[in-house]
Amino acid sequence: MKTIKNYGFLSLLTIAITISSCVQDGDFTVPNVSVEEPSIIANSSITAVKTALQQEFNSNDNLVHTFDVNENAPTYLEGYVVSSDATGNFYKKLIIQDKSESPTAGIEIVLNKTSLSETYDIGRKVYVKLDGLSVSYDDGESSYNSSPMNDVAGKYVLGILDGDRVDDIPSTSIDDHIVRSATVANIVPTSISLSEITGAHINTMIELSSAQILKSDLGKTFAGESNDEYDGFRTIFECETEGTIQLQTSTFASFKSNVVPAGKGTFRAVLSKDYRAEFLVAIANTPSDLEFTNTERCDPPVLECGENAVGGNVVLFEEDFENITSTSEITDAGWTNVNLNGGSTLYSSRSFSGNRYVQISAYNSDESPLQAWLVTPEIDLDTTTDEELTFETNTGYDNGSALTAYVSSDFTGDVTTATWLKIDAELSEGPSSGYNSFSSSGSINISCLTGKLHIAFKYEGADGGITTTFQIDNVKITGN
Repeated sequence: MKTIKNYGFLSLLTIAITISSCVQDGDFTVPNVSVEEPSIIANSSITAVKTALQQEFNSNDNLVHTFDVNENAPTYLEGYVVSSDATGNFYKKLIIQDKSESPTAGIEIVLNKTSLSETYDIGRKVYVKLDGLSVSYDDGESSYNSSPMNDVAGKYVLGILDGDRVDDIPSTSIDDHIVRSATVANIVPTSISLSEITGAHINTMIELSSAQILKSDLGKTFAGESNDEYDGFRTIFECETEGTIQLQTSTFASFKSNVVPAGKGTFRAVLSKDYRAEFLVAIANTPSDLEFTNTERCDPPVLECGENAVGGNVVLFEEDFENITSTSEITDAGWTNVNLNGGSTLYSSRSFSGNRYVQISAYNSDESPLQAWLVTPEIDLDTTTDEELTFETNTGYDNGSALTAYVSSDFTGDVTTATWLKIDAELSEGPSSGYNSFSSSGSINISCLTGKLHIAFKYEGADGGITTTFQIDNVKITGN
């Protein structure tokens, strides 16, 4: 032990003497960490990259385009970094947009490297050498329908071609293709409404001026729930339009276990699409990008009849769908089943393990958007008191909230002219792959209503957007 201690002391002494001999009069030199501006002039753009792929598709039906190598005159584009992997919510990718303010295009670059934020911080201007790189396109449609020329917003990705797909740029080649500028700009998010989003906004930083987490997601973590697999999805609700978009958070993010904020306010995020490019998502660099500090939320009004226990032995309405075996039989039973967008997708009769129910999904519907309503026959509350509504729902391949329950006392057959009041029901959630099991809505007090009413189930989704499968069963109203 004594020998080891002396050896360590001598080693430290030797190091100290060595340092002293190199430094005179305490003049320690600070390493030069400044970035020199490269002598590069951009001769291409993100928009030009997209155009090159579009031309490739028009000529050869290819969804991948590879840029030629020209050692004498390489091709460069410039952009500004808007993503950060510092919290783990982005992984092995950079998102850049063409301008620091009011961008017109953005693109994702996939790299075989982590800790990218240490080199490519938010706002950092970079030059991307396109020679030898490939760009791909995906809008979440099937291989036969995916097209950069259709109306579905898609995602462009830059990387190295591996077979018929774009893969990560190798770590040894990153410096050859991505060159830092000395410029670090202030990124000004594009202030926008969800209804104004187009494909040009994908892979850019956007901002919603008044938004909040959907009420049904309050109390949850960003991505730490039991049904969160690779990513957690929480719904951002836009106050003015009541539009929604999915907030995607990686289950590897450092803030995955943080509870989502309960207030409303400003929301900044990178606009992207989910892993399969099927629907739009917003990805925050940090939880502080959700500045939901205003405690006065903008939740739509809901039916409130009190919290007293209700329900009774008198059954006013009951439907278990066991005797309904086709879509036509749904309307024959007095239900209104209507698609408001003129499409053919309606609630349909389904069965599993001997149980019948109705089901709807926007998946493979070729309808974007899809809004369908299922409305009960007329229910009379004039002869009873303490009325209670219950029903059951089940979800499959959940990628966002798509179902809302309503009640109306003036529905006469046209859902667009009736007055609807939202019902605050407990609806099934998850999983993102496979199916859940039926769960109860809970006891819903409707005893403050009188006369004749209708219960409605409104499905809002889109093929290429929210496609969650919803199943409904055992709709029942009781009283005394």
